[in-house]
Amino acid sequence: MIGVSFRKWGVMSKLIIENKDYKNWIQDVSTRFKRSQIKAATRVNSEMLMFYWSLGKDISDKIKSATYGSSFYLNVSADLRKLLPDVKSFSVTNLKYMQYFYELYSIANHPQVGDDFGNDIIFQIPWGHHKQIIDKCKGNRDKALFFVRETLENGWSRAVLLNWN
Repeated sequence: MIGVSFRKWGVMSKLIIENKDYKNWIQDVSTRFKRSQIKAATRVNSEMLMFYWSLGKDISDKIKSATYGSSFYLNVSADLRKLLPDVKSFSVTNLKYMQYFYELYSIANHPQVGDDFGNDIIFQIPWGHHKQIIDKCKGNRDKALFFVRETLENGWSRAVLLNWN
């Protein structure tokens, strides 16, 4: 039996140090795990963005029939928070961003976001990036898509977006 020394946190076992095949395999497992974490986070992000887009569509449709002074966003926020108290996504500000998100990227020939539009590039970057893009582009879809593409192709952080003129 190969002697394995497992010390607490941070010290490599003798097996890893002495056996190159084992060391390579452990490294491979670690790399695959990290890749799967990134894929999972990307998939979760994509699903949330599709939800935000569809909620933005709902808000855009419903606000047309809301009367002035009805506190539409405030009521929607309060009602959703009551039903989903652990979810922080339903602030008045975030609900407005969801509406802007939908309106900025809405396309007449893509009424069902989950169908044809679901693999679009807009669902591949984080929500925080989108909020900065929305603020920066003020409804200019072409400019917004420029920032989305640059973020995807060059790995732009929110700081880069914030500082781009």
